[in-house]
Parts: sequence; C-alpha cells; structure tokens
Amino acid sequence: METKAKALYDYLIANTEQFTENWTSHQKVKEGSDYSTDAPSHVKEKIKSQIGKYVQIVAKTLFQTEAEMKENISSWTKQTGSDRAQSKTSLNEVAWNMSLFRRVYWDYVRQFARQSDLDITAEDIFLWEEKLNPALDYVLESFIASYMEVLMNRLHAQSLLIRELSAPVITLTSKIGLLPIIGDIDTTRANSILESTLQQSVQYQISTLILDFSGVFIVDTMVAQQIFHLIETLQLVGVKTILSGIRPEVAQTAIQLGIDFSGVQTESSLKNVIQKLALQEI
Repeated sequence: METKAKALYDYLIANTEQFTENWTSHQKVKEGSDYSTDAPSHVKEKIKSQIGKYVQIVAKTLFQTEAEMKENISSWTKQTGSDRAQSKTSLNEVAWNMSLFRRVYWDYVRQFARQSDLDITAEDIFLWEEKLNPALDYVLESFIASYMEVLMNRLHAQSLLIRELSAPVITLTSKIGLLPIIGDIDTTRANSILESTLQQSVQYQISTLILDFSGVFIVDTMVAQQIFHLIETLQLVGVKTILSGIRPEVAQTAIQLGIDFSGVQTESSLKNVIQKLALQEI
C-alpha cells in the first residue's frame, strides 16, 4: 500500500507544473480578483506558485497524521489567505477556485490510476480519499480562517479610527480643548465618545474641555447619563467641563426627562465660552 501511495505522490509532484497550467486554463476575467486572467503578470506568477505549492502540500498528506496535515497546511494558508484578503478577491471567488482545485486534483489521481502499472484497486482509491479529501477540506477551512482574520482586524482598525474621528478633541490652547459633537448620539456612540475623549484629554494634558452640543438635536436619558459620566470622569483626572450650544428642543427634552444640568457650567454658544475663556487668559 505504501508503494502505491508513494507512486501517486511522485506522480503528483512530477505533474505539479502541468496541474497548475490545467487549473489556470479554467480561469476567467474577474475584475479585481487575483485569479482573474487579466491580473498583473506578477500576481499571476505568484498565484501559480501558490497553487503548485498546494499540490505538493496536499500530496504529502498521504503519509501524514491528521495533526501533521493541519500544521503543514495552516502554515501555508495563513500567508495565502492573507494575500487574497489584501486584494479585492471575494470569498465567492476563493470558494469557487478551491472547488476547482479539488476537481483537478482528483482528475490527476484518476489519470494516475489509469496509467499506473501497479494494480490500483477500489480499496486504494478509498484509502487515498480518506487522506486527500480531509486535507482539501482543511485547505479551504484554514484559508478562510486566515482570510477572515485579516478582514476582521482591518474592520476593527477602521472602527477605532471612525470612533476617534467621530469624537475629535481639538486643542484651542495648551490647556483648553474643544469637543464638537454632531448628529444623533445613541448609547454605543456615547460610550465611544467617553473612551476617546478621556484618552485624548489626558494625552493633550488639557485642563478645560468644552463640549459643544450645537449639532445635537436629540438626547435621551441613557445618553444624558453617559454625558454626566464623562463629566465626572474628566473631573477625576483634573479636567473641567463646560457645556455649550445646547439647543432649546434638547433643553426642553432634558427638563421633561428630569435631567439636571444645574451642577454643570453651561453657555448658550461656543462663541460665548471662548470669549470668556480668552478674557481669563489675559
């Protein structure tokens, strides 16, 4: 049995280049895909190299334990999955090409069985299937895991950037900062503002922060609580907070909800705040 498996392995390795060409011949034009026939030449060559490596890696699984197979494959798919995620290649394209890879792979196993001088039996084919198909399944599984890890890390980084941009503390002087808040504030955004503002206030070493609400039209109880939480937290790190630009409709809503701003310094407009602070600086 080992002799036949070794012969199949040698056949697959010897035909790696032809296998890759066969696989490539099924590709079509797919805009933005690394697999597309109109992809840049250096991308095409890289894809061919990766496919050839897959052929060899899967062939080795004929002699490996499951643990060895997974370790061998995952070390390779970690890189290739990352490469595809960095491009515009969709998961649909990945899945289709992995399916194509499987079909071509088994075509070569069939060719070997037909051409070999060895007595290849149905039992041999079934034993090879028990090795090759789990390996091919794991190629797809680990590839997608690597692909998604890159995407999720990218989304997380973008989410953090959006949070920072949605709550930018602007330094007016070395000690005074301004946080202009624009648009609707839900609980999630309020939490983000709390985290970002506290971090930026400490980073810029400001002693007074103006929270300008002239661009906010709705405030509910949960959001108000977060605002007070922010004010209290800033106070703990030595930052005084001034609220400005609270719109009449927001003020009315606050009163109806029983929200008390009496303990917080407020100003009708940002202009008033800056003028008063400027006088204090003189």
